[in-house]
Amino acid sequence: MKYHKLTENAVKPQGFWGRLMIRSMNKGHNELTDWALSYLNIENGCRALDIGCGGGKTVGKLCGMVGSGKVYGIDYSELCVKKSIKHNHKNILCGKAEITQASVSQLPFPDDSFNLVTAVETYYFWPDKLRDLMEIHRVLRSGGKLLLVFEMMKTEETPDRWKAVEERLNIKSVSKNEINEMLLRAGYQNIRLHSRSETGRLCAIAEKE
Repeated sequence: MKYHKLTENAVKPQGFWGRLMIRSMNKGHNELTDWALSYLNIENGCRALDIGCGGGKTVGKLCGMVGSGKVYGIDYSELCVKKSIKHNHKNILCGKAEITQASVSQLPFPDDSFNLVTAVETYYFWPDKLRDLMEIHRVLRSGGKLLLVFEMMKTEETPDRWKAVEERLNIKSVSKNEINEMLLRAGYQNIRLHSRSETGRLCAIAEKE
């Protein structure tokens, strides 16, 4: 029962179980995020956006990588926004970070705003994945990069590896081919995929022309 209450709050954390889920995500996604970020060369002055910022740990990591740049975080969970603001309060006070409640489907930013957009373990929950990828494409600058990070990669050898989680949360794991095709359809170029099949990790890096 406790496990079910916790996992149900992966979609939109709220209340007591939501707070526990945010804490779990900050801890559980830490190494995964470091692995994915290692494939990026982030330049000084980079303007970055983290979509589905959760407890704010990725925002904090990015703040340490963008030099004189700035990092924005969004989440559609009010609780996540509060926790992320608390986690990043020093960076927010000095103008290095900004956290906003918003949805990936309607980003509150002008066209061509960011050099980098990241999304760690959140793609599964997006309401319209193709349109949402296109919305991210809108706010990226020319030459800007999108980093998608997953911990539930599906392969031909293990098609049912994540079945229990998929059924519980009503989501679908992803394959390399599916992500590559979606990114191409959304207008991205120079797609690079990195994976570790033994753990299920996958990250995709794609660019805006």
